[in-house]
Amino acid sequence: MSAGSGAARRPVVDSDILSLSAGPTSFELTSPDPRVLDRARVVLRPWLNGASGPDPPRARFLVEEDASETPGRWRVARDGQGTAIADSIDLALAAVEYRATAELLDPETGVVALHAALLSRGDRGVLLVGPKEAGKSTLGCALWRAGWRLHSDDSARIEDGHHARGIPRRVSLRAPSRDLLGAELWERIASLPATTRTSTGLLFHPGELSPTETSAAVEVAAVMFLARLGSRAGSAQAVHLDAGRALLAMAPYCHRRDAGVGAAIQLLQPLANHAPAYDLGRGDLTTMVERVAEVITS
Repeated sequence: MSAGSGAARRPVVDSDILSLSAGPTSFELTSPDPRVLDRARVVLRPWLNGASGPDPPRARFLVEEDASETPGRWRVARDGQGTAIADSIDLALAAVEYRATAELLDPETGVVALHAALLSRGDRGVLLVGPKEAGKSTLGCALWRAGWRLHSDDSARIEDGHHARGIPRRVSLRAPSRDLLGAELWERIASLPATTRTSTGLLFHPGELSPTETSAAVEVAAVMFLARLGSRAGSAQAVHLDAGRALLAMAPYCHRRDAGVGAAIQLLQPLANHAPAYDLGRGDLTTMVERVAEVITS
C-alpha cells in the first residue's frame, strides 16, 4: 500500500515493529509513526505478554497517516490489503485489535471458543452466553464491580474440555450501560490509560482499575444463557437446563460452527457434561449478580 501523499516511505526498522501474540496466534504491528507504537504498547498490552511460537506471524498490520485525505485520519492494512480508514490513532488500533481477535478465532488455529463473557471468583468460572446486545458486558461489569474477575466480555477460549480463558480484547461497553453501572464508575473507566471512546461507548481493560490475574485459564463451574430463545426464566430467575439442551443452546455460539452444528456439538460435549447450565432471566442487575453467585456456590 502506498502512502497517501505519494512520498517515498522510509525503510522499516526493528524499532518500528511490535510483535504481539495470544495462544497459537502471533502478529506484527508496523508504523512509521512512533506515536502509533507508543499508544499500541498501552492499548494492546495483553497481546505483548503472550509467548510467540516458532511459526511466522499470521498477519502483519500497518498503521500510517492517510495524508491524501483529511489530516488526522489513519489507514489500517493487513498484509498490504484490506485497507480501513480511522479518525484517530486509537480507533485505528481498535481496528487492529478487532482483526487480531478474528485471527485468533480463525478455525485454522484450532481454537475452540464461545461467544461469551468469562468471569471468575476464586478458582471457579462462569460463562455468560448470549447474542449481541443480550447484556453480557453489562452483567459482566456488574459482577466485576461486585468483586469478580472479568476475563473477557465477548469471547472465551475453551481448553481441556471444561476450562476457559479470556480473549485479550478489551471490554466493550455500550452507552446505555452508563445508567446501569452508574455515572461515577463510567467516568472512572473513561479515564483509564487504555480506554478508547467509540461512537457506541467505551473500550477498556478492567485490570487497569482493579489489577487481577485474568489471563489464566479457570475451571468452568456454570454456563448461564442470557436471552435464550425459548427461555422460561422469569425476572432475574435462574432455571436449570439439562446437558442435552445446554449443548444445543451453546452450539450456535461456537466459533467453529463453520464446520457444522455436529462438529460444534462434539467440541462442546465435554463442557456440557461438566458444567451445569442455566437460563438467566433479565432483571435488575443487583438481583442478577446475586443469582450468578448463588449458582456458583451451590
